[in-house]
Amino acid sequence: MMKIGTTIVTVLVVGCISYACTYSEDDIYRVDPLPGDPPVVLATTNLDTINDLIAADSLEVAYEISIQNGELYFLDAWVGNNVVHESDTTSGSFWIYSLDAEIPGIDTLRLMIYYSSNTNSLADLFGIEALNLELKYAIDFTRNIK
Repeated sequence: MMKIGTTIVTVLVVGCISYACTYSEDDIYRVDPLPGDPPVVLATTNLDTINDLIAADSLEVAYEISIQNGELYFLDAWVGNNVVHESDTTSGSFWIYSLDAEIPGIDTLRLMIYYSSNTNSLADLFGIEALNLELKYAIDFTRNIK
């Protein structure tokens, strides 16, 4: 008799635990957002003040990122399909070169800034939920041919 009672209790406990570990996309999971949700992001570069952006040989890109109520995860810089810079700092600089563009001419430099969402969700608490800001600059990648 004791063995049957123990088995029933074990089945009930395992059933309750397994139900608690299920996830359904139809369910609504609520969290209390943190103050400052979403974070305010201010990003500037030295390219904002240059009229004709030409990378005939090379061009330095300096950036400054300020995130209120959040943190920077990383920044990627792209020219076409090529990553030209990766960083996890809020300020810095890097160089782009005329050969970074696949073909000579006008191409786009994209700065992708990924930062914390500040939603207080489980993914945010573990640092795997990010928002992003994209800055775009048209650059003339005319190559110096000698």
